[in-house]
Amino acid sequence: MATRHNFVRIFTALLFGLLSAIGVNIFLVHANSYSSGLTGASQLVQALLKLAGINVSLSLLMALFNIPLFIFAWRVFGIHYITFSGLAVLFNIFFLQIIPTYQLVSDPLTNTVVGGVLIGAGVGLCFNRGFTTGGIDIITTYLQKKFHRNVGSIANAINGVILLITALAFGPSRIVYSLIGMLITNYTMDHFFSSQRDIIVSIYTKNPKTITNQLKDFAHGATLIKGTGVYTNQSTAVVQIVTPRSEFSHIRQLALQADPASFIVVARVDVEVGNYRHFTF
Repeated sequence: MATRHNFVRIFTALLFGLLSAIGVNIFLVHANSYSSGLTGASQLVQALLKLAGINVSLSLLMALFNIPLFIFAWRVFGIHYITFSGLAVLFNIFFLQIIPTYQLVSDPLTNTVVGGVLIGAGVGLCFNRGFTTGGIDIITTYLQKKFHRNVGSIANAINGVILLITALAFGPSRIVYSLIGMLITNYTMDHFFSSQRDIIVSIYTKNPKTITNQLKDFAHGATLIKGTGVYTNQSTAVVQIVTPRSEFSHIRQLALQADPASFIVVARVDVEVGNYRHFTF
């Protein structure tokens, strides 16, 4: 099972590298549009260096900028976490080198939209598999887990700095398509990153003690509610947990192992007030 899970992660990292490189080389570059995150920052630095007569490849800049961020990720998340993130970066750099800057369509808005969707989808899929695509995604993942904010809104704030520098260096006209592309990328990333959405899991059981013992060390805690079945008039218990969607399979497995006859209901959580997690790094 672990081998299959790792294979899926490797394939997802490869898929991201391919989608991102296509998004940049075939679409964004023909719209004069900067991508979001570290790719966009690298594009901006590359353009600024060209003004000074210095030509540096985009893939080299991305590799250099990723080094300190991966050191931070190693200290915060551990070596296992950055292994697949490193693969995602390597695949991205590889495909950026081999995929030509072929112009498929001429309309800049179409190039911006398609490029943004491809990059956002690749990033979101990687996040769902438990690793980032390197660069600024490392920072947004850290902030999302620590403060439980959507990664898209965090990335928008970071990308605002890129747009500000672009406007100061090249004028406001150049940031229009970049802004559109960044917003589309982050919206698509949030859409594909389903594991950041919270759900409430209600476990109806006649054997609550076994289930609660299994959940004592769970990061988000649980609440035990005692009740009575209306039809049977028998005592029953409801164990309720608010958790990210990505944790549901783990909770479901624990519940069914403890009580195979338990009944599990899942509902989406739209509004939360207060702190429900005990997350530490």
